[in-house]
Amino acid sequence: MDELGRLLNSMMGWAILLTAQDTLKSLIEKMTEAETELLTKTLGHEPTDENRYYYHDLQWQKSNPERAQQREADREKLRRLLFGEE
Repeated sequence: MDELGRLLNSMMGWAILLTAQDTLKSLIEKMTEAETELLTKTLGHEPTDENRYYYHDLQWQKSNPERAQQREADREKLRRLLFGEE
């Protein structure tokens, strides 16, 4: 009986884990769907990966303004280095 209890307990643990995974997957799909809808409406066409990357980059800049300024300054230095302006 003790072995059966452990087996049932283990199976319940897996069932809970799989349910949580499915719930999280559904939530992420809904968020992605809503984001895609917003970007499609704004752009007038289906967003590309580059559009999504830029959108998320802008969100990051909005939430981290100080770090975004430093990153932009670093990018400008690298542009100058690459294009021989420095």
